[in-house]
Amino acid sequence: MSQENVEVVRRIYDAVARGDSETVLSLYDPDIEWDMSRGAFGDIGGGRVYRGHDGLRSFFREQWEAWDLWQDHPEELIDADTHVVSVVRSRARGRTSEAEVESVHAAVWTLRQEKVVRVEWLPTREEALEAVGLRE
Repeated sequence: MSQENVEVVRRIYDAVARGDSETVLSLYDPDIEWDMSRGAFGDIGGGRVYRGHDGLRSFFREQWEAWDLWQDHPEELIDADTHVVSVVRSRARGRTSEAEVESVHAAVWTLRQEKVVRVEWLPTREEALEAVGLRE
């Protein structure tokens, strides 16, 4: 089952890159928890936890209000049974400032029955691996 979880996360990244919000939402459980409280970008997402599809829509709406460009490139997708660890390189350009930023950060995706039920964003790959009980 865990390789299927990796494929679900890969499909989400691919759908986001295509701007296919219908596919993206179809891969998240209706009660998804999107946790930005420890994310690498700090105040992006206000350090908040978003819940449900409406919460996801709110997060992405806020993101696009602040950023003229946002690209996520998954560098690694690591199978961790019911979890997937993603290591992501994100590039963004501020809508008003036009300042460009880049960061490599990680997330722990929790899946149940091929739906994402929780995503926790973390500053580093090491913290994400530790969160799922893996060490290098």
